[in-house]
Amino acid sequence: MKDKKRKNMKKRKLSIIFILTIMTGMISCSPKIVGTWTINKFENGTPSEQGYSLSNIGTITFHKNGSGEKNINYSVLGTSHTDLFPFKWTAADAAITIVGDSTEFSKTWIIISNKRNYQQWKSTSGNTIQVLELKKN
Repeated sequence: MKDKKRKNMKKRKLSIIFILTIMTGMISCSPKIVGTWTINKFENGTPSEQGYSLSNIGTITFHKNGSGEKNINYSVLGTSHTDLFPFKWTAADAAITIVGDSTEFSKTWIIISNKRNYQQWKSTSGNTIQVLELKKN
């Protein structure tokens, strides 16, 4: 009887440790991204054609609860683009996914550099390669 209780206690402890480990892992992915970031550079191009590179096109804000807002304005070849839409986000070890409106920022981005005050992300879609460089405000 005592052995059965010990086994159950051990299983509970292991379950609690496992859950805490998973929660810690999930939490550790997101603190660096929470806050407001300036989009220092936005590049869009293909390997075979010249693309464009834009500087200081706006800000993107990530909240702890997985929501956020964009305040992005830029012009390419005389066409203005504005993105003021809210979004939801999730982060994993090497990727961040932005879900919401149908702008070109709503997708999964591969995190190339993940520092406290600097982020570099890359995304591909077909032949198109996009790069974002973010600086924390």
